[in-house]
Amino acid sequence: MFFASVMGIGGLTLVIGKTIRIFELEVNFSWLLTALSFFSVFLLCGISILYLAKIIRHYSAFSKELKHPVRINFFSAVCVSLLIVLMLILRFIPLWFALIIFYIGAFLQLILSLYVVRFWFLHALEQKMANPAWFIPIVGNLIVPLVGMNLNAQMAWIPFEILIFYFGVGSFFWILLNAALLIRLIFGEHLPQKLSPTLFIFIAPPSVFALDILLLFKDYVSIASLYGIASASFSVALFFMLLMISLFEIFKELKFALSWWAFTFPTAAWTLCALELYSLGGSLFYAFLGIFGIVLSSVIVLVVGFRTLLAIKQKEICVLEE
Repeated sequence: MFFASVMGIGGLTLVIGKTIRIFELEVNFSWLLTALSFFSVFLLCGISILYLAKIIRHYSAFSKELKHPVRINFFSAVCVSLLIVLMLILRFIPLWFALIIFYIGAFLQLILSLYVVRFWFLHALEQKMANPAWFIPIVGNLIVPLVGMNLNAQMAWIPFEILIFYFGVGSFFWILLNAALLIRLIFGEHLPQKLSPTLFIFIAPPSVFALDILLLFKDYVSIASLYGIASASFSVALFFMLLMISLFEIFKELKFALSWWAFTFPTAAWTLCALELYSLGGSLFYAFLGIFGIVLSSVIVLVVGFRTLLAIKQKEICVLEE
């Protein structure tokens, strides 16, 4: 779950970068973008080293996580984190190196997606095991074409067929799991309190899907058509955002856990989508939502980051549990 912090902080950094470009704030805030980008790299490297040490020293615990019906989904957070950080450092690294990182991240995402879906097929899972964390491997597939198109904008040549493969897989499983999880949440048991923050993950797939639509098909379909499709997808994300806001009374009573980082990346993805739609159409509605998202994303990351540091100091995380 610690890799979700890289997704959250990296997502906020992408939001800040988009804000700086749209509102032409490079003179005053380019230093902030650079600082957060390198902090995201540092965080990814630090957590990766710690988890590698865990694999070496406590392989049995790692093996159990690979077979755990809930924790297995968080392994894709590693790939998503790597791809998000790659978008942040594109301007600082050679293109050939960026391509290597991209293909490593995309390959790992494919392997983990196959492993997770294979796990679902081979094990008799109870309905209560289904939770929004199942979206993480799916969102990872939707992130791949987003990163790939950003690379192609810098004269890299990543075949369209590869990007559309990940887009198709991510879109299919997003729709499928969205229905399955809603049925579980409505007719099954309530989520454990610790996993309640993962409800925010419902916001991420339609937001990233909309961004993919705008980038993948801009050379094939008129921007007006893409704008309409992306707006419709964003509307789904907006509905879930409003739903999460309506559940604020429940969230504010939660005891801190690393799952709080699930609040961060979906909010950042939603904000990125609002800002992108504003930049294309100039809608004041999307401008308002984008500015609201910037504030909300920043506050959430600051609060969750502070609570995480406090929990580390008090030794309340990384404790043995079932």
